[in-house]
Amino acid sequence: MFRFVHTADLHLDSPLKSLALRDPELKRQVGIATRETFTRIVNLCIEEKVDALLIAGDLYDSDQTSMYTARFLANQMLRLHQEDIRVFIIKGNHDASSVITGQLVFPDSVKIFSTKVETVNITKGDLNIAIHGVSFSNRPVPESLVPKFPSPSQGMFNIGMLHTSLGGAQGHDIYAPSNINELQQVGYDYWALGHIHKQSWHKGETTVVMPGIPQGRNIGEDGEKTVSLVSVDETGITDLQQVSLSVLQFERVKIDVSDIAEWRELVETIHKSIQQLMQTLSHKIYVLRLNLVGTTDLNWRIRRDSGILLEEARRIVDDNHEFWIEKVEIHTHGKALNDNSQVNSGTLANLAFLEDMEAPPSVQKEIEDYTETILRALPTPSKKVLGDTEEERNKIIEELLKEGISDTLAYLRNPDSEAKQ
Repeated sequence: MFRFVHTADLHLDSPLKSLALRDPELKRQVGIATRETFTRIVNLCIEEKVDALLIAGDLYDSDQTSMYTARFLANQMLRLHQEDIRVFIIKGNHDASSVITGQLVFPDSVKIFSTKVETVNITKGDLNIAIHGVSFSNRPVPESLVPKFPSPSQGMFNIGMLHTSLGGAQGHDIYAPSNINELQQVGYDYWALGHIHKQSWHKGETTVVMPGIPQGRNIGEDGEKTVSLVSVDETGITDLQQVSLSVLQFERVKIDVSDIAEWRELVETIHKSIQQLMQTLSHKIYVLRLNLVGTTDLNWRIRRDSGILLEEARRIVDDNHEFWIEKVEIHTHGKALNDNSQVNSGTLANLAFLEDMEAPPSVQKEIEDYTETILRALPTPSKKVLGDTEEERNKIIEELLKEGISDTLAYLRNPDSEAKQ
């Protein structure tokens, strides 16, 4: 039996950023989350007595220069070496040019693949394993690297290691693009991929696995994160498990507040939703983003007093250090106004009609010009804040415009009419 752990995209010491993370103790734990998760991966390798750890790129970030990280890595590699566990690493787009890459001294049991495809053969009992891998030489790799891989070694279990954007994914640049059919046609038994932070796998004669990021870093990487634990015998793969090892987990919590008409009931509904979640999740730090949805007469007050609502939500987890309310997102709607009696007088009252209508062409043109001005002023890494395509940009702008109108109307709400409800 040959067993290995497959992971990728650890991004060691990559900052986990969130404007809402103001708690000093949480900040401390968040700051070391990627490193502690890697320690847990090493622990898993040792506890499961695996034969190898495969890291398919982006072990750390390209601008990472901390020699503390280097020492940490060296110590973890030494732990694996002492347990006779081999390590195979390919460099991805983030760690291809890292200063640390050229400075680290690892045990002989650690193999870092070069920028030309290499093959390492392993024998475990009656099993013969061939591991093929290639590293990025620098960040931009616009062409597929799959054609560079050799044919499968006969009579061996063949593993290919590749950092690739695969079929592409939102929020990920195109690097060494490939597709499932292309990978399967090579004829390997297992492809150990990296780059896309969302887990996916394709089973068949060739098993293709993208393990995803093992430690989420923001709400965009929410949900459970895992590494792959694989067992192989003479017949092929006998077991493939996804093991969750992350220290911290981001979660979106959808709360339907439809038809709620009283503020007290709203707060109680939010508290109940959080308490139910707290009963099902444990053994990690959870950073929660609440998403309020539905049609309610309280839409105006929810938007106007969103800061108060956030503090009400946080109150329920004040004594539990495993849960943190990061933000409250508001996607609620109110009933259409029959007249302007509920809104302060003036031309801004006409905004109410824009909630369910397209903005006039003159307004759309002004918004487009303003958007272009903003995007030109942003640094290159931030220019995709409004999506990758014109269609995505228009959709995001439309949503932001409607949210802005709703928020503005919330502040125009007439307090006298509020009191009459």
